[in-house]
Amino acid sequence: MRRIAAVGLALLGLATPCLAGKLDRAVESRWRGAWVLTKVAAQSDCSGLHTDNLVSGTLVSSKGRYQFRPGELAHVDKVDVHRSRVDLIMSLPEPILVGYQDGPFKLYNEIRCPLELDVEVPRDLVSNDDTNGIDSVLRQAVDRFSSQEEAQAAKSWNGRRRDPYPANYQQTLAEHQAWKAQQANAAIQTRLDRAAEEASRLTDRLTSDQDYLAGFASGVEAMKRVELADCGSIMSRDFANLGPTPQPARPAANGEAQQRWGRGYQDGLKLVFALESMRRLPGCFIQAPEAQASQRRPLN
Repeated sequence: MRRIAAVGLALLGLATPCLAGKLDRAVESRWRGAWVLTKVAAQSDCSGLHTDNLVSGTLVSSKGRYQFRPGELAHVDKVDVHRSRVDLIMSLPEPILVGYQDGPFKLYNEIRCPLELDVEVPRDLVSNDDTNGIDSVLRQAVDRFSSQEEAQAAKSWNGRRRDPYPANYQQTLAEHQAWKAQQANAAIQTRLDRAAEEASRLTDRLTSDQDYLAGFASGVEAMKRVELADCGSIMSRDFANLGPTPQPARPAANGEAQQRWGRGYQDGLKLVFALESMRRLPGCFIQAPEAQASQRRPLN
């Protein structure tokens, strides 16, 4: 008897995934790809990830940053059936306009807002493969339509559209680009001034000490091997930390000689970097764009 019971349990365990898969396909065939209007308030972080909204009847629990009123238009991208809930994973075709500050400018990004309605359903509906019962529960959270146009024609659509850009926003964008260019050019000029000062200082402190000159030559060769082909690689480096000081190839006789070699090595690094900066950075200046919004196509 025990063996028969064990075999029966094993067969039941094998059958459960098949039944679950059958129910998954049945629910998915009805809901995946559908256009819906939400009947509950929902939230989304609008961060590119689907924000969970736990739906129990008409109650919704979520920690999303942005809230959407009932009647929001959504597209069901995926459906997941669980033991006591069905997840409608959706995207909202209408973006939102989110402002952010960059220096003295208020700018805006259009952001897409995916969300997920995790609708609680009675367990017996899932265990009994009651597709119609599950359908009825899901319809308490959303109204389903065959097309976007049909959904937007429904009276329950909240009619939300993306907020308009502020007046003269193209002018703001042009002025922002000009300001960014000014900021970049000021940073380049500061680096050029620093490079000239370093080159002058390092040239003045050159000595004829053999240990210093040996280190200096090694530093020059080391910096020549560093890739400084683009503006970013120069601007991202700091005179104070161009690289560690290695041990000399031929150890000096005492610690003071090694220190002189190390100073020469660092001076060799800095002088080559300063000269290369002075040679390359003038080509990195940005030509500020003309702030004329009339030349650009307006944003809708």
